[in-house]
Amino acid sequence: MRKSNFKQCTGTLVAAVETCSQRKAQIIGKPSTLMFSALAKEHNIDPKRAIMIGDRAKSDILFGKNVGMTTLLVYTGVNSKEDVEMWQTSLDPSDKLLIPDYTLDSLGDLLPLLENLTK
Repeated sequence: MRKSNFKQCTGTLVAAVETCSQRKAQIIGKPSTLMFSALAKEHNIDPKRAIMIGDRAKSDILFGKNVGMTTLLVYTGVNSKEDVEMWQTSLDPSDKLLIPDYTLDSLGDLLPLLENLTK
């Protein structure tokens, strides 16, 4: 699995802002729950009635689990079926957090499932 180069790309800029402001930067993107907490409060969102759909386990699926959503991993991005199988057999507790509740080969596979729900 590829490591994110977020810190490498923005590290210099973040360090400059931290130095000037004399404050530590706080990441509010996935998998952090900060932004979701604000949105959930503002729009009365119940995470138990929502699903997080994503193609990256370390950001999307972990985020969904962190906020209490059901999770769906689509295999059109970074992670594969082999990754999920590896996490399922891993003894590392942090790997277990990456296991989605559901998986699909692509987001397009979701439409027939939703159509069946309405019949």
